[in-house]
Amino acid sequence: MPQAIPAAAAAFANWAFAATGLAYGGTAHAIVTAALYYGAQATIYTAVSMGLSAVARAQMPDPEGQKLPRKQARPVRFVAVGGPSRMSGAFMLREANGNKYGAVLAVCEGRLASITRVYEHDNIVTRNAEGWVQGLPGEMFGSGDLLQIQTRLGNPTETHYSMLTRDFGSYWPPSCRGDGIASVGIFAQHRSRESFARHFANGEPSVSIVGAAVCYDWRDPSQSRTNPATWKMSWNPVVWLVFIEWHRHGRSWERSIAPVLAALKVEADYCDQVVTRNGVSEARYRCAGNYPVNTEPQAVRESILATFDGWLSSDGRGRLVIKAGRYVPPTFTLTAEHIQGYSWRAFQTDEEACNALIVSYVDGDKDYTEIEAGTVFDQADINARNGKERSEPLQLPLCPSGTQGMELGRRKMTRLTAERQGQVRADIYGLNGLGERFIRIQNPELSSMADVVVEVMNVELDLANAQVVFDIIKADVNIDGGAAPPPNVPDADKPPVVPGGQEAARKWISRSVTYVTSADEHSISIIAHKAYFSDGSTVDIPAGKVTGLSELTEYGVFWKEGVGFSAAPSPAASHLTTGSWIFIDWQSTADAEGGYPELPTPPGGHCPQEDEPLLLSNEDHTGPGETIRAGDVVPGETWVWTRHERTGAWGAFLVVAAVRRPSELMSLVMRDGRSPKFSPLHRMGLANGKFRRLADLCCGNALDGTGPGTVERVEPAGEGWVIRLTVDDAATFVIDGLLCHNIKMTPEFPGAV
Repeated sequence: MPQAIPAAAAAFANWAFAATGLAYGGTAHAIVTAALYYGAQATIYTAVSMGLSAVARAQMPDPEGQKLPRKQARPVRFVAVGGPSRMSGAFMLREANGNKYGAVLAVCEGRLASITRVYEHDNIVTRNAEGWVQGLPGEMFGSGDLLQIQTRLGNPTETHYSMLTRDFGSYWPPSCRGDGIASVGIFAQHRSRESFARHFANGEPSVSIVGAAVCYDWRDPSQSRTNPATWKMSWNPVVWLVFIEWHRHGRSWERSIAPVLAALKVEADYCDQVVTRNGVSEARYRCAGNYPVNTEPQAVRESILATFDGWLSSDGRGRLVIKAGRYVPPTFTLTAEHIQGYSWRAFQTDEEACNALIVSYVDGDKDYTEIEAGTVFDQADINARNGKERSEPLQLPLCPSGTQGMELGRRKMTRLTAERQGQVRADIYGLNGLGERFIRIQNPELSSMADVVVEVMNVELDLANAQVVFDIIKADVNIDGGAAPPPNVPDADKPPVVPGGQEAARKWISRSVTYVTSADEHSISIIAHKAYFSDGSTVDIPAGKVTGLSELTEYGVFWKEGVGFSAAPSPAASHLTTGSWIFIDWQSTADAEGGYPELPTPPGGHCPQEDEPLLLSNEDHTGPGETIRAGDVVPGETWVWTRHERTGAWGAFLVVAAVRRPSELMSLVMRDGRSPKFSPLHRMGLANGKFRRLADLCCGNALDGTGPGTVERVEPAGEGWVIRLTVDDAATFVIDGLLCHNIKMTPEFPGAV
């Protein structure tokens, strides 16, 4: 026999049955009650109004990482949204046969409307009809016969890359087409070892494209929801959000979307209206970007909502409600007879406040790089705090415009510094306010609340007390009349003029002899060799010797035409940054017995204590598995589950090295009770996607990982043995649920990882 339903829950259920016309019954009653409770508690998303959550910031990939090919055992698929964005892909083929190189990259799932640009590294390339890349200055790519790049849009039945058949047919037969996946095919060949550095100055080809995906726009009568061949490209963020909710997140079209298409069309049309901001005419709100399919739906929603100051919820019948960034006079009023409790405050503490927003967006004119558009200030709030600025970043990875980004920052600032904010508890009449972004409050007990329009930031149902709880801020009814400051973005990325003879040291990318230096107690000898540079040039370095050096000391060795050789003690900052030297190598002098110093501790000491739990991938490399002691890793056999340092995508990656060494230890004490130990300069992943040294963490820092958490404190933990791990490609791993980073390999420390 079912348990008795409390009176409060019954009241909600009765209201729901009255609204929906369902038959009443004990089991059905409980189901409807639970649906109301869980539905309203988590249905409102207001990305820009209060800032992207830590989940959204951490999971949406870094635009810079999207430009690079990915090497993973089981790569995660990517999805493109909105207008054109820059993407590379995961290797489906990567083989060499003599002087021939072949590769195929899976760029994204689904069909692209077009591919408008192709990059090799950061060079925009021109191709002929067969895909042969035309040569660039400095003999890069030869005379147009060394690099061939072809693309596929991702049609349901695709075309095989026949250019790979002759040399790589056994690896990539005609049956390999990549149906339904946009892709890039690469064929390269070099003429000789001597010419390789000129023709492929950046090494292995790294290809990315600029493309825009298609989606279903119900406003266009020429498109059919059941025929993907009719779908088209769209910049519209409301159209894309509706499409993703249905096509990716499984929301029912017939029940949740079709009944409200007219209302959704109003919001989508508002986004398409052409406006002029600071002399730039463009659609009011647009979106463009891409993300991995394992990104949490919440992060995807919030990132798209952030591009149009959006608001997403469901009404009392579970139908989708989306509101674009604008003020609409309320149609629902909550009067005193229905208000059972409230809070209403007028000032935020310094710890809560934000009065300066640093806005960034992805600029297509700068090779789809994340650019800082400028800062939006609330000068009145700064003055009220005696000149104290409280700044926060506003990262908009799916926003394609600086003027749009600054407008979004302005709108967010009006909410962050709202005149008042608080909470209202209403009786069950408040259920009629579900799905309303703006409501009117009439509470005569407070003069400031006697008749005020508020914006709903969240709604929860309190079944125990039969109440609807609204989190609210005082609405700025004139928000649409304001103007954002212009973006402060330079027109071109021109390098600064450096005085003659004061350029930084040039560093070779290859040379004719592998090991060119040797040393005794007080001198370093250099043998003659050729040095090849990324601009295609070659320099003949003569033989030479530097004397009068100190024993057991590491030096940077440099050479300059007309001056000769010079040796500077590590880190040789002056030689590396000024003087127009050519860097030769790092070399340590010996002692009287011919011994050399041990390699210094790599910078950062990025190592976990050997007993800490390391997260593995599962057996088929599709998700997280069990944990093992970090000290039990077997290089070349152990696969870990982690987030890629550049793309932000989770995946399985191979541990290729593990070195045990003694170190000082520090304990990272988390608020949830975890306290893993690391070497002091170990880098931890923050919730905003950046990394910070363990010793620099402070109370309140939010950390990323499979078990994210908040730092309580960092404290000394004596000494012990640590494990220095090298994870292929990803350069990260997860210890005790927290994301960690390898250190970088450097010329000073070639064994560092």
